[in-house]
Amino acid sequence: MKLTVNTGAMTIDVENEKGRKIGEFEFVPTDSNILQRYESVVDFFNGIKFPDDMSEDQSIEEIKKLDKEIRDQFDFLLGYHVSDGLFEQCGPLTSLSDGDFYFENVMTGVANLISSIQGQRVKKKMEKIKKATAAYHK
Repeated sequence: MKLTVNTGAMTIDVENEKGRKIGEFEFVPTDSNILQRYESVVDFFNGIKFPDDMSEDQSIEEIKKLDKEIRDQFDFLLGYHVSDGLFEQCGPLTSLSDGDFYFENVMTGVANLISSIQGQRVKKKMEKIKKATAAYHK
């Protein structure tokens, strides 16, 4: 037995700058809790501090720990295990040519997706409301 429900989930392809697919993930951009989770994840990322005086072994362990924490934050943000699809080809702490980390690039992309899709949905709902209430404004 199973229950099948429409969650509004979308499959998003992750492509590199050359347009080659390097992963994919599913998420529900209209999830009513995604904005609160987004704020929590941003707070987590803003709180990351790298100690200056670590040995090489400590640095390696700290990087492994941080890599896992970043993956966990993306899973939390999007509501389920998506980190393998997001970081299939590039680890979250991969340094990009502009000096940013790969996870920062992904986070910006996810934020833009959420904003764009929620904006479109709000616009459609407002159009329906205006249409439904137009008769009252005559």
